[in-house]
Amino acid sequence: MQDDFPGKHHLSGPVRAYSYVRMSTRKQLRGDSLRRQLERSKAFADEHSLLLDDSLQDLGVSAWKGKNFKTGALGRFLAMVESGEIPKGSYLLIESLDRLSREAVPDALTLFMAIINAGIVIATLGEDRQIYSRDRLNGDWTKLIIGLAVMSRGHEESQTKSERVSAANRKKRENAREGKGQITGLTPAWIDAKRIDANHYEFALNHHAETVRAIY
Repeated sequence: MQDDFPGKHHLSGPVRAYSYVRMSTRKQLRGDSLRRQLERSKAFADEHSLLLDDSLQDLGVSAWKGKNFKTGALGRFLAMVESGEIPKGSYLLIESLDRLSREAVPDALTLFMAIINAGIVIATLGEDRQIYSRDRLNGDWTKLIIGLAVMSRGHEESQTKSERVSAANRKKRENAREGKGQITGLTPAWIDAKRIDANHYEFALNHHAETVRAIY
């Protein structure tokens, strides 16, 4: 467990809120996402007199296959909740439920309920602005419908993106085999690409190929 991970030295006092920020790629850091997510968390913590910890971040970590939970900060956070290092009643602040998971709904729901059942209150700070806890869901389970809709939308978006990327890469490979283009903008150092026309390349091994052969 990392010494600087949020909540490790939590003492009795004000209720603590953990702002969870996740982005699939570090390129998004150049945009407005990080600032927006942190500002929303601070505003919520101030409004509800919560002690904010904003060090819970998975930057450049995808939730499509659950990597943020399996090996990322979110998984370490839940482990600390289950061990008692982060007390029940603490808040987990997220922009939207798709920041937690973009897996298929049954898997996303399992993670969501694991956090709820561990005694953590989940607050979404985006357009839906919902607060989820065991007590709230027991009193009004229809709130879960909103959550399920967000989970489904997040999974479908990632599924569509994955299919488009796979199709594009497949097309590039087909074109490369036909001499119509390169799979990427650069060839390996041991291959020269000579442009024949706008859509065709001729590939040939260069002298670096001997080094590759020697390595193998």
